Amino acid sequence: MNHAHTGHTPLPPMDHLEEVLRSSITTVRQLDPYLTLLIVTGLALRVPHHSLRFPIDLLSRSPSPSSLHRSRHLSLSFFGPHLPLWNHLIRRLSSSPSPSSSLHTFIDMLRLPLPPSPDHLTFPFLAKASSSFKEGTQIHSQVIRRGFASDVFVFNNLLHMYAKSGSLDLARTAFESTPERHRNEVSWTTIISAHASRGELELARSMFDRMPERVRVGCPAVWNAMISAFAAHGLVSVARKWFDRMPGRNAASWNTMISGYVRAGDMSAARGLFDRMPEDERDVVSWSAVISGYVSLNRCGDALELFKAMQVKPNEATLAVVLSACARLAALEQGRWVHAYAERNGLRLERDNLGAALVDMYAKCGSIESASELFWRRHDELKHSTSAWNALITGLAVNGRARESLEVYERMRRSVTARPDGVTFLGALTACVHCGLVDEGRACFESMSREYGIRAELKHYGCMVDLLGRAGLLEEAEGVVQSMPMKPDMVVLSALLGACRIHRDVSMADRLRTRVVELDPHEGDVCFLQLASIYASAGRWSDARALRSVLERQSSKKQPGFSLVESGGVLSCQMTV
Repeated sequence: MNHAHTGHTPLPPMDHLEEVLRSSITTVRQLDPYLTLLIVTGLALRVPHHSLRFPIDLLSRSPSPSSLHRSRHLSLSFFGPHLPLWNHLIRRLSSSPSPSSSLHTFIDMLRLPLPPSPDHLTFPFLAKASSSFKEGTQIHSQVIRRGFASDVFVFNNLLHMYAKSGSLDLARTAFESTPERHRNEVSWTTIISAHASRGELELARSMFDRMPERVRVGCPAVWNAMISAFAAHGLVSVARKWFDRMPGRNAASWNTMISGYVRAGDMSAARGLFDRMPEDERDVVSWSAVISGYVSLNRCGDALELFKAMQVKPNEATLAVVLSACARLAALEQGRWVHAYAERNGLRLERDNLGAALVDMYAKCGSIESASELFWRRHDELKHSTSAWNALITGLAVNGRARESLEVYERMRRSVTARPDGVTFLGALTACVHCGLVDEGRACFESMSREYGIRAELKHYGCMVDLLGRAGLLEEAEGVVQSMPMKPDMVVLSALLGACRIHRDVSMADRLRTRVVELDPHEGDVCFLQLASIYASAGRWSDARALRSVLERQSSKKQPGFSLVESGGVLSCQMTV
């Protein structure tokens, strides 16, 4: 064999080609010499079809334009009229980062001099890949023209396509015009779920009642869809009635109902149902739902206790929720244990914000060195996560490392792997406040909307007012308040009043008094106290007494509460007043 065509890449025997490719190639670029040699030597169409499945799978996993170009080159050079290869590529591309490429592949196939005829395995994945109404209707017309409208697999994917694109009228028309014998439980579940998820509960219920009994009894998925829809629209008691009358429940049924209670904030009912759930059906979704419910209600101690009792292997999403509980409780040792568990079990930090949750936990527990070390050590995995960047930027800002926070913020802006969001700018502005960097703060605030199209929220305005007020730029700070498109809250007004007190600007405090009076009585007590202090310092005792009288009438006393504190790895409960 003459190897001059590829320099150093020999061509293996055809019957061993797939084995050689799988053992020697890990990247798309490594594939090029082999494909080039096969084309140059005129052997492209003699490659065994099964040997091409590996290159197809490798190319379809990459979102880069060059990989998509190679996929097209591969199909046009090697497939010929062999339909199974075209179907395999279409299927793989439909689940790839660029699903629309499967539609272009289909067009390439039809343009061959002797094109293969699409079959019932071609259209379902084309329907899955369509992202617009126009593409969907074109695929549907091809299905009808080629005689596959009665194929239930094709039909179900068309229904799903219309439902996904929001074209429920077309989905309903297609459903009603299809004979009963060509519908199955997937057809019914798809159309009922589509109506239910859009809030058309009565229509979904009427269609459910039309289902043939034989389909309804053996189809827990459609029951689960109805339960989920009722719960999502606040009708948890109705959802529970449907759950109780189900002819046969599966794990998804229990999880759907538990999640409904969690969403409604009824953790007593959620935990009660979880405890009733058959142990062999409890999966990671069941445990995670209850744990996340506890965290959402700030019952982080209960969340950690349930995590310790967990009887199935947690996934990345579970650990992210548990780390959130550790962060809120400042339970550093338990957070370290979760980190060690993730490392030991090979869990991926880029999934479900696990890496961001770890960085955030370390930062909120005061271990900012650990947060920074983790982020940079695992940067290849975390560099695409905006949440991970945000956790580090904010963590550095609130842990006395404001200048380092701004350096990370600038590095994120220069990177092409993650795009800043509102939380990013809030962290950077916080750093500017801590360092008193007025010019940098102005630039950050302006670039948020000008460069990134992000609308400033109350917290961003609060940071700017605080920054300007601390620097003695009270007129500019007041101008920021007046320019806000929303009413200032207690945080914004408190920041400006604090500056008024420091710089003894009583006239501005007078102007702010009207805004303070408009605050919710339960939120404005801090601002009332600040105003009273300003008036007292200025010798305006009657004004100070009047404000304190308002506070007394509003009875803005703090109620006793409880907090959980970690000491030596053990959680204890303490009362706060």
